Amino acid sequence: RERGTAVMLVTHDMGVIAETADRVAVMYAGRLVEIGPTAEILRSAAHPYTRGLMAAIPTMRRRGDDDLLQIPGSMPRPDAPVAGCAFHPRCSEALERCQVERPPSFQLGASQASCWLAEGPR
Repeated sequence: RERGTAVMLVTHDMGVIAETADRVAVMYAGRLVEIGPTAEILRSAAHPYTRGLMAAIPTMRRRGDDDLLQIPGSMPRPDAPVAGCAFHPRCSEALERCQVERPPSFQLGASQASCWLAEGPR
């Protein structure tokens, strides 16, 4: 802040984000899916991909032989874009419209999420 500069971290580790960033932008398959103040996103993530990343954070409560939670499926190929929401093939909460309509960005307090689930009241 003193020098008027910023640092951009690229990581899948939401634990690192929680400790180092004031704001977070979550991307999936080259699309911005959620953005806002880190504390707000961590407290009430609206996009299922963001929640999946947070569920994969290792904790001291997990034993060494416990597997970390993983999001099922795999990323879409860059040369084969997915219609609708790019995350819908891997999303356990996907709606029918997720397959055909790309969701716009919905304002949620100080953050925004591109997810049809964020359209309604929270």
